[in-house]
Order: sequence, then structure tokens, then C-alpha cells
Amino acid sequence: MRHNEFEKDSFISSQIGADISYHSISWNNSPEPVVIPSGGNINYHSLPFSGTLPHSHEFAEVLFILSGRIIHQINGEFQLLKSGNICFVRPADQHCFKPFNREKCEMIILAYRLELFLTLSEYLENDQFLQQFTAPVIPATFLLEGTEFTELCNKMLAINSEMLSPYYKKIKIKIIMAKLFTRFFIDEINLLSESQVPDWLEDLCEKMRYPANFIAGLKKMQHLAGCTKEHLCKSFRKYLNKTPTEFINELRMSHAARQLSDTDEEIFAIAYDLNIQSLSRFYHLFKKYYTVSPAKYRIRAKAGKRIL
Repeated sequence: MRHNEFEKDSFISSQIGADISYHSISWNNSPEPVVIPSGGNINYHSLPFSGTLPHSHEFAEVLFILSGRIIHQINGEFQLLKSGNICFVRPADQHCFKPFNREKCEMIILAYRLELFLTLSEYLENDQFLQQFTAPVIPATFLLEGTEFTELCNKMLAINSEMLSPYYKKIKIKIIMAKLFTRFFIDEINLLSESQVPDWLEDLCEKMRYPANFIAGLKKMQHLAGCTKEHLCKSFRKYLNKTPTEFINELRMSHAARQLSDTDEEIFAIAYDLNIQSLSRFYHLFKKYYTVSPAKYRIRAKAGKRIL
């Protein structure tokens, strides 16, 4: 299958630096795709069952799946996107779409130029944010369900329908992008100072980021907290929306991911160093947070570094 490279981003307004569009996709037996544009940047697609052609862009995209399911082929891998998924496609990612059980799919695409992204990265001032965005072979994909996802999509569509100047549209889009990237690419601990988290909990989370502490686990956390187990659990639920164990496991798996990416240490040794005695438990936890096995993650991470 041939590969189209869409080098021009002329459809993106130079004044705004971004574009928001709605796409309704259905599938048929015709060999040629049909696109019917409508007002407000709304598009209706009738696509062949063979799918779209692989392509890449000079700009980046964020895909918001409103309804249905669709197969997203990207950089030689396949992922199933479903309602509530948010997928961050980077410039030069080669991707295309294929039908899943011939289901109709609706999505919003937020396309933005690199210049707009660079102003956002300067605002966030976070190297880890850039690494998490660019490093994986498959772009980051998250699930946001319920009214929060619906309200986010409605806000984006409203930007196209509102009679706003390019200046104010750009501001609204940058606000949405800042919320998205801080929500999904910056650790909660980096945002604690902006919330109402008690000082003792903020200090505890900072201390737990040290490997010696998160490797020691829950007992170490309880010792550092100096409060009852019940109060600790209640506070984590209230302010961080997770349990202390979930917080510790996130730190452990993040550390494991770095070890897999940056070293050739055996997987069982990485698990043992993290005080996880069961290798099956380690595999279960890692796949929960990274959706793939540690071995596959290592392959993708090292291949991604060669590509970048």
C-alpha cells in the first residue's frame, strides 16, 4: 500500500495555528472514498472497507472518538479506538484508519501546527512532558468517559460555531490544549502546588518519589506519613483520586519503564529490584499501566529511540 505524505498544512489558519473538525465515518464497497463537507467544519465520509491510505503530516493531531469503534494503524502497529478515547498523533507518525466490524464512527480532530505546540511546551516547562509525548512508538492514547469527555468535545465544536475573532479562537484552543497535556502528560505530583492538597500530603508524595521509598512500599509510606492507615487512604482518595497502593505502583512502573528503555537489565531483575517478588504480578501491573508486556515495551522504546 502506498504512503501519502501530507506536507502542507495550509488548511490550518496561520492566525490561529490550529483547526478543529468533526468527522462522521461510514464504510461501503466502493473503491473510492467520498467526503461531503458541511458548514462549521463538519465532514461526512463514506470510505471503502480497505480503509484510508497511510499518511503523515507536518502538523500534529489529537483524535477524540465520539462514538463507535475504529482500527487505527500507526507506525506499523494496530490499536482499537473506541468512544471516549483521546489519541495524540505526532508529526511524521504514519497512520491510517480501517473499519472495525463495519461500525460507523464519529470523531473530532484537533490539528495544530508545531509553532503552537512549542509555545505550549515553553509554558509547561517540563522535559518529562516532551519525552512522554515523543518517545513511544505508538502515540499516547487515553480514555476519558462520561460528562467530562462530552463537555470537552462540545467546547471544541462550539469554537467553530461561535462568532469569534481568530485571536480569541486561538486563546480558547490553547486553553484546551494546556488542560489536555497537563492532564495526561505531567505527573500529578508536579501539579500539587496548584491544588488544595494539604502540605503534609504534598511533602509525602515528594518523598515517595525517591526510589528507596517507593521500592520499600506501603509500610514506608505509612511511616513517613505519621498518620493512621485509614486517614492516609481517605486523603489519597479525596485529593488524588487513587489509593496509596495505586500511587506507589505508578511510581514503580514508571521506574520500570525507564529501566526497560534505558538499560539491558533482565526483566526479572527489574521486578526484583522493585521489591515485586512475583514475576507474574510485575507483568500484570506493567501491562495495566502501559497496555503491553515489559518485553514488548522494551522493543518499542528502543525502536522509537532509533527512529527519533
